[in-house]
Amino acid sequence: MIEEGIEEIKMSEHIRKRPGMYVGPLNVAGFNHMLELFFEELLKDCYKDPIFEIEFLPLNRFELKVINIDTAKLFFRIEHLNSKDSLGLAVFITLNSNISISTDLPISVILHGKNGNNKITKPATVPEKSNIIIDYTLDTETFTEFSFSYEQTNIFLRQFAFLNPSLKIISIDRITEELQRNIFCYPTGIFKQLDFIVSKQLYGKPLLRVDIEKQTDKFFYQIGICYAYLYTDNAVVKSYAGNIETYLGGSLPDGIIAGLIKALKYTAQKENFEVAISKKLVLEDLNLIAAIKGEDLIFYGSTKRKLRMPKLRNEVKEIVFEEMIAYFESNPKIKENMVDKFRKWK
Repeated sequence: MIEEGIEEIKMSEHIRKRPGMYVGPLNVAGFNHMLELFFEELLKDCYKDPIFEIEFLPLNRFELKVINIDTAKLFFRIEHLNSKDSLGLAVFITLNSNISISTDLPISVILHGKNGNNKITKPATVPEKSNIIIDYTLDTETFTEFSFSYEQTNIFLRQFAFLNPSLKIISIDRITEELQRNIFCYPTGIFKQLDFIVSKQLYGKPLLRVDIEKQTDKFFYQIGICYAYLYTDNAVVKSYAGNIETYLGGSLPDGIIAGLIKALKYTAQKENFEVAISKKLVLEDLNLIAAIKGEDLIFYGSTKRKLRMPKLRNEVKEIVFEEMIAYFESNPKIKENMVDKFRKWK
């Protein structure tokens, strides 16, 4: 007998029977991926400057407080768990051994459940804006290989914050007696991540550092480019599509490198000398981090680790070309040093 005002939700049995299809390996990596999918949806429902405060507790339990959320959007997502737009939430609340979701304005439990059998409470009124508190215990009978690692999860939380500059994440470890608290907030996004990489260079000030931020009709780009003065063995090329690291590369880094080559060749031609330049030579001293946000991103293969979008490659090639030409015109000494780097000596 279901109480008045309570609606029973039947979650997809497919999620519980085949969790690996949704989160990947059933260990801390899969746990982090589950958080990633859920966080992506939460951000869509948040107002400006959201805060995620997550406390990790003993016995695989944690409490997540989301500050500054559009409550009506969250209720709609909860009520439409079978929609593809609520997949992250559906996976998250299904793979639990205990869960409750409540609002604090006013205090009201809106979802509670166990082992994927969840119920929601429909409040009489829905506040326009509130904070939500989620008390969650992971279902370790499903995550059979799970052994929690605060350090590994913090690596994920930090990277997620780099890729979502408006977000602040507060991470608190209460599993041991030695309290740990970390704050991840990077208003400049991946450019701050590149700062950290550059700071590890052993050869002083970089030869070139350019940060490109561009909004087009369909996509938002952040592209950080750095060259060291001398060859280093810790050169880095990282690219992201949404919150996915495309470590196999694809259209985004290919377009950036093509734009760099085009700009260097164009500049050398204007200076009336030849350059010997190739993708391999361009990559030698390059530290590059790039991210793209937008809908309808197309990946190569099922792993989603490589973008396959020729039009995007051409678009980003022209963006980088134009930005680099403008940068060279404003920085003639750097232009001279960069073109000299690839000069074809007789």
